[in-house]
Amino acid sequence: MPEDSLSSLPQFWQIWKNPIFTRYRRSKLRISALITGALLYGGLSVFILLISIGISAEYLQTKFEDTAIYPFIVLIFLQIMIMNFGGTGAVAAGMARESIDDVLTYQRLTPLSPLTKVIGYLTGLPIRQYYHTLTTVPVTIALIFMGGIEMKIWLPIYTVLFTSTIMFHLLAMSVGFIMGKKFSALISQGLVALLYLAFPQLSKFGFVVFEYLTMRPTLFISLQGEIPISYVRSETAMFFNWEISHTWYSIAVQTLLSLVFLSILLRRWRQESAHLLSKAQSVLMCAVAHTIILGGIWANTSNGAIFDVDLNRGRTESRFPSPPLQAEQKQGIPPDLLTQNPKAVIVEEVIEQNPQYVASTIIGVYGLISLALAVLLQYLYTPDKFTYFAGIRQRLKDGRSSFALFPDSASAIPTTLVITVMSIYAWLLYSRHLLNTAEIQQYLDGRSWQSLETLIILTLSAPLLGHGFAMEQWGKKLIGTMALFIWVIPLATALLGTAWNLNQDIFGLLYGFSPLAMVFAPAFGLTHLDYLMDRPFIVGSLIGTTLYFALSIIALTMICKRHKLFLGTQKRD
Repeated sequence: MPEDSLSSLPQFWQIWKNPIFTRYRRSKLRISALITGALLYGGLSVFILLISIGISAEYLQTKFEDTAIYPFIVLIFLQIMIMNFGGTGAVAAGMARESIDDVLTYQRLTPLSPLTKVIGYLTGLPIRQYYHTLTTVPVTIALIFMGGIEMKIWLPIYTVLFTSTIMFHLLAMSVGFIMGKKFSALISQGLVALLYLAFPQLSKFGFVVFEYLTMRPTLFISLQGEIPISYVRSETAMFFNWEISHTWYSIAVQTLLSLVFLSILLRRWRQESAHLLSKAQSVLMCAVAHTIILGGIWANTSNGAIFDVDLNRGRTESRFPSPPLQAEQKQGIPPDLLTQNPKAVIVEEVIEQNPQYVASTIIGVYGLISLALAVLLQYLYTPDKFTYFAGIRQRLKDGRSSFALFPDSASAIPTTLVITVMSIYAWLLYSRHLLNTAEIQQYLDGRSWQSLETLIILTLSAPLLGHGFAMEQWGKKLIGTMALFIWVIPLATALLGTAWNLNQDIFGLLYGFSPLAMVFAPAFGLTHLDYLMDRPFIVGSLIGTTLYFALSIIALTMICKRHKLFLGTQKRD
């Protein structure tokens, strides 16, 4: 193509010239769609405004400026639903449709840069949702002026709404692009629902970083002084020992995750067969993820706030009253606590007197997060044997060494070793920090926790090495299917035996065979230090780690033999 033609192509920031954006603007914003959107969402926002004014004047007998914050909040939630749920579904469905119709294959042949194509789809596919949100903006602005809503309230909210929208839309693009299924929209919206409803629950165990993937912290902190809402957070968030605003924390976490999704999309645009993340990017992502998780939980552990458990927080009254406490149960409980949920009070008292239960739970959850993150990355950077052999053949043809570290066709063994070591180090680092707190030192009373560190190393390294090496030898589909059964069936069987109160020793051993439960062995060991090896779960975990180490050795031996045999064949040819 002539240079003058290439220079006339739009840059990634010239959205108005982007042909992909223009295509969707013309197809999704026809006159009928514009009128329907204005009547539906613009009319709904005007209806909310008018009904709020009426209620304030006729029923509450107060000035509207005193109650304008409430319709403002309703509009915010409406805009969140439009952009984070509706827009995410539109992006995922649009990318899946383009993939099924082979339009993406055609787009790869166009001279536009990969970033320009990503920006075109990112702005074009949800353009109808952007328009729907835009129709609610005039009423939102009117509420801000009529109610005297300060900038410090609405500016952080809309800033984080923008960054979260970009993050969710890039997530939806990745799902639709990679999977190319008709139900990609439901998967993407399900992931958004998990991020809003399930992941924030991890903050109860101290992992507050997952809450900053959503708008919850910024939204609640901004509105806390305006409406009667109980959101137990300080005015600033803590990252290690540094104070940072909740808004900037949310922006940083969401931007980092957006960059990960953007990297995935750019790699797939450049080459359809490329891994979703390179080996170097996978190592970097593992390091950044552990740094962010540790930063969010470190300070709360240092000051002991992580041991403050309040089960009555945000509790609503039940229509089934709890039974009253017996006289002996009331002993030692302050009278003001007896007016709360009695069962919750008892549990809180037990936890306060036994902080090792909180510590063991946090250690176990951190191990599970480390395992899940490392296994997910293994699926992203591990090559299949055909890609591996093709890479060796090409390097030998170019006169280079058959060994390589970073190409997609290189063996994943070095990367697996590095990520395993990083995951173990992060888990050990936090566990030592937690065990050195005053509350746990008082519980330990001079006892050594070296056995817990040994369990941390064994229960995380064994499944990661076994799974990673086996995946490279026998393939992702086979090992993924086998792992689904081998990891879940022992755990499900043990849970069934526990529920039916069957032989606890046998089912305790079964727990240890599943890596999903195996990573909780150090947590279990913390509460059973005096008779650690007498517990069937610990014995089962050690047997399980032995089996996974054996699997990793067998797979590694077969990989080396396969590599040597292939090199011999290439030399003869």
